[in-house]
Amino acid sequence: MEVTLLGGGIGASRFSKALAAVVPPEKLTCIVNTGDDLWRYGLRICPDLDTTLYAHAGLKDEQRGWGLKGESFRAMERIRALGQEAWFNLGDLDLATHLLRTEWLRAGLTLTEITQRLAEAVGVRLRVLPMTDSEVETHIRVADRQASDQGWLHYQQFLVQRKAQDTVEDICYTGSLSARPGAGVVSAITQAKLVIIGPSNPVASIQPILSLPGIRQALAETQAPVMAITPIVSGVPIHDPGEANRARSRTALMAAHGLPHRASAVAGLYRDFVDVFVLDEADREEASEIEALGLTVVIAPTLFHIDTPTATCATASATAATVARLLQVGLKEATT
Repeated sequence: MEVTLLGGGIGASRFSKALAAVVPPEKLTCIVNTGDDLWRYGLRICPDLDTTLYAHAGLKDEQRGWGLKGESFRAMERIRALGQEAWFNLGDLDLATHLLRTEWLRAGLTLTEITQRLAEAVGVRLRVLPMTDSEVETHIRVADRQASDQGWLHYQQFLVQRKAQDTVEDICYTGSLSARPGAGVVSAITQAKLVIIGPSNPVASIQPILSLPGIRQALAETQAPVMAITPIVSGVPIHDPGEANRARSRTALMAAHGLPHRASAVAGLYRDFVDVFVLDEADREEASEIEALGLTVVIAPTLFHIDTPTATCATASATAATVARLLQVGLKEATT
C-alpha cells in the first residue's frame, strides 16, 4: 500500500511518525510544506523539512516539539551579545543542517536532492519530498502597519517573533504561481493507494502546497481515496504554551478567510478534493455538518500533542485502524 501524506509542522511530523509505525517506510512518502522556509543569518532554514527528518530519525526534542534534543543555543546568545535580535532560535547542533543545506544550494543542488542527502545521513528510510525546489514563502498582512512594510510579515515573524498576536488581514504565498511541484511530488499523489492530508495548519501548511500549479488537480483526479485528519479539536482545552501559540495562528489565519476555528470549517476548505474527513471523538457533534458537505466522516482519536511512547502508540493504533479500513475493506465498505 503506497501512502502519501501532505503536511508540515509539528502536527504532521508527529502523525507521520505514528504512520510509519504501521506502513513500511519504502511505501510511505511525505510531501512537506516549504512555505515556512526563510533566509536567516545568511542560511536557508527549512523548519518543516527538518522537523520531519528529526522526528523520523529519533533526534527531535520531544519536549519542545521541534529542533534537536540535547541542544544548546550559545550561538544565538552570542548574536544577542553582539547587539542583534535573535528572535528565530537556531540550536548550535541544528546549525550544521542549515550550513550544509546552504552550501549545497549554492553548489547547484536542488532542495529535493539536499533533503534526500540529509535523510540518508540520519537514517530516515521513508521518502521525504519538499513541495517544490523553488523558493515559496508565506507572507501575512497584519492590521498593525508599523509591524513591517505595509504590515506584511513573513509567517515565521508572525508566529515566532510576534506570537501570533496580530489580527490577520491577508495571506500571500509569494512565488507559488511561478513555482512547480518538486520532483516526484505529483506522481506520489497520483500513484498512491491512499492520500492523507495531515493534521497541519490548513492555511499556513496545507494551502502553500495546494497553491502550486497542478497539486489540486492531482488530488482531484487521483484514483486513491483522499483522507484529511482534522488539525483542530475544539472539545479539548489546550494547556501547552506551544500548542496555544499554534492554535492562535490557526484561528487568526482562518478568521482572515472569514472562517471559525472549527474542524467543520477545515472540512469546507478541503471539500473539493477530500473523500473522508477524520474528526476527533471530542468533536463528534460536528459530524453532521461535515457530512452535509458531501464528505464521509470517520470519528477517531486524533490528539497526540505530547511526544511520549504512550501517545505515539495510541496514535499509531488509531491510524492503523483507519488505514486498514480504507485499504483492505475499501473506501465504501470501510465508511458505511
